Amino acid sequence: MHVHPFFNNLLLHSNNELSELLGSAIAMRKTIHEWPLSCVQQLVLQDGTKLIYKTQLPPTVEPLFYQCATSPLLPKHKLLGKLGHCETMTMEWIEAPLLSNLAIDETSLVEHGKQVVAQIGVIEGNCPAYLNIGSAQAWLTIAKEILEKLQQLISDKRFLLVDTGVVEQLHAWANDAAVIDGITVQPRITHGDLKADQVFVTEDGYRVIDWQRPVMAPPEIDLVSLLVEQHIDPRPYVPVYIIQLHWFLRLHWAITAQHDLFPAKRWPLFDQWAKEAIGQLFAY
Repeated sequence: MHVHPFFNNLLLHSNNELSELLGSAIAMRKTIHEWPLSCVQQLVLQDGTKLIYKTQLPPTVEPLFYQCATSPLLPKHKLLGKLGHCETMTMEWIEAPLLSNLAIDETSLVEHGKQVVAQIGVIEGNCPAYLNIGSAQAWLTIAKEILEKLQQLISDKRFLLVDTGVVEQLHAWANDAAVIDGITVQPRITHGDLKADQVFVTEDGYRVIDWQRPVMAPPEIDLVSLLVEQHIDPRPYVPVYIIQLHWFLRLHWAITAQHDLFPAKRWPLFDQWAKEAIGQLFAY
């Protein structure tokens, strides 16, 4: 076991440990993504097998999600257990184009998105959710808690780009009867942060990765996430309250990251995320 060179809370298996767990020596190991809560590496084994190795800290539910869920959308994987507070796993290296790399028009992208969303809707198993807003009570409780944290961040001057007046506006929006009714009708497990560079288009169907923060919510939030990330206006395809919900969930993550996960240091990035999310939510 060794400690990540920049993020001291991230622990990773050594090459020898991985060799023992995977049954083959490590011929190559390369970091392809890292931030304070996770590190993702490419592995090439001595026998030529390529894998993704991932270590991640809470609040991820990804390892438990892979353990509970059954779907052709999910890549082959192997859970390697905990190192300290870190969950570790390997996944297959998928040799297929990403949806983000396909030369397709808006109509085709939307159709792909709808198909992926439909397949997420039939994932089997008692899937865990990072966030559950599937009932009116759950929604109101979560909205109240996160807006209290937002108020605290503004008061502590950890958020400088958001003013206190917006907290009351968000409270009124979250408690609007039409919003509550729309959000809590037929919720189901969603990816929660779907992007075109997380969807592989293989010869036998889609593969979707990065299930760290699935949400029990209206299914269309995944389509909104996909379209917004591709700079496509989602208004022709989903109701406005779903688009607003997407931005509220983005705000929720920005507040949670600054307030709960990194309380000791002000991160201007999270402040900027919060400002953008609030601006977009009230743009509709």
